[in-house]
Amino acid sequence: MLKNAKIIAFFTLISRLLGYIRDFFIANYFGTSVYTDMFFIVFRMPNSLRRFFGEGALNSSVVPVLSKLDDSKKPKAVWNIVFVFFVILIFVSILGVVFSKALIALFAAGFLHSTQLALMDTMTKMTFPYIFFIGLSVLFMGILNTYNRFAVPAFAPALLNISIITSIVLLYSKLAHPVYALCIGVIIGGILQLAVSFFDFLRLKLPFYFDFRIESTTKEILRLMGMAAVGGGVFQIASMVDAFLASFMPHGSFSYLSYANRLFQLPFAVFSIALAQSSLVDLSKLPKDEILPKSSKLIKFVSIISIAVTLYFLFFGEDVIRLIFQHGKFSDISVKNTYYALSFMIVGFFFYSQTKVLGNVFYAVKDVKTPLKASTIAAVLSIISSVVFGMLFGFLGLASAAAVSGFANMAALVYFINKRMGSLGFFEFVDAHIVLFFVLLLFVSLGIRYFKFGMLVNIGLSVLLYLTLFYPFYRRFRSI
Repeated sequence: MLKNAKIIAFFTLISRLLGYIRDFFIANYFGTSVYTDMFFIVFRMPNSLRRFFGEGALNSSVVPVLSKLDDSKKPKAVWNIVFVFFVILIFVSILGVVFSKALIALFAAGFLHSTQLALMDTMTKMTFPYIFFIGLSVLFMGILNTYNRFAVPAFAPALLNISIITSIVLLYSKLAHPVYALCIGVIIGGILQLAVSFFDFLRLKLPFYFDFRIESTTKEILRLMGMAAVGGGVFQIASMVDAFLASFMPHGSFSYLSYANRLFQLPFAVFSIALAQSSLVDLSKLPKDEILPKSSKLIKFVSIISIAVTLYFLFFGEDVIRLIFQHGKFSDISVKNTYYALSFMIVGFFFYSQTKVLGNVFYAVKDVKTPLKASTIAAVLSIISSVVFGMLFGFLGLASAAAVSGFANMAALVYFINKRMGSLGFFEFVDAHIVLFFVLLLFVSLGIRYFKFGMLVNIGLSVLLYLTLFYPFYRRFRSI
């Protein structure tokens, strides 16, 4: 399980590091302005659907269904689901372009009466077709994972970052408006991601099948995906509420959240998603009574990683933000507000990470209804807390609402596991070794902050000491 996770983590790390470079260029050229707010919101429109397909409903339905098929039956099922999704994504892309102003009304009503509305509408039309390319790319990722191919799907997102960086450098001063360079970079990046994913898919050399009939496996995938999609859909409503509220806040608010989320997503993708994605294939092949015991060590391992990530960003997040983003138009105020947003957001890292693992316990037995119930509860709480906290505390309220949602989702999953699949108590998440790890990291972090080293020394020394303390615990769990 960890072997495949390492492959995913390595290539995901490359992609996410390029993502930081991408955001360095965005911060340097655009800072935290109305234009970055508009781009991040416009990009969230298709990207919300990408997360809906990729990290939720699609992957949790494709992998369990295809993993249980005989090799002789698999190619026909694979080609059928590819054709069906091709048609669906074409249709969705056309709707998004035609009804672009409706999307703006849903995601960012604060811009409807702005002088920037025409610019935002054009950006939406340019960017939304990204869902077609990334949707198919994610489908190929799920298919490739069932054949134990993880490297290319994990690396493909790096091409989006390379594309946006290149577009900024080459097109910033050559377009009617510089922000169009970001939109062009998104579309080219989507095309490149699909191209490499499809090429790796062709290397499987599956015999070609075409039939206008929808196969039973496709129907099962769509059924499972439909149920999981309801939960994902509720979360996307929560995401829309955040963007909607931020569009009425002072310019830069949504950008602070977006830059903070970028820092949150690096360890989340490299560790949490990589572990969950790789473990789902193995868990799907086990009898039901073996799934929870097999997940036990993984749950503790995720606890260790989550504690380290949370403490690191609480103590050294501001230094990291200054190092990565404070260049060009990214001001000191931008640094402070991004760090405040990250501090509230990172509290939920433990909960979100455990949710990825706990959800697999149900997905492995094709039970998508239970994670759906949990995610629906969490999303409803997220919407309520976003509205209440957002009105009271601005963008910091939106950041704290994310942590509330993560806790609710994890708590609901633990409740359902205890009710239906076995005992899962506090000590399944934390033991004496993990408490010791937490105390050691806390003292190390306080010591570095107390002696007030410079920014680069803080970052370098803290990374070195964190990795040194983490290694013995990694050795304990590397047989997962």
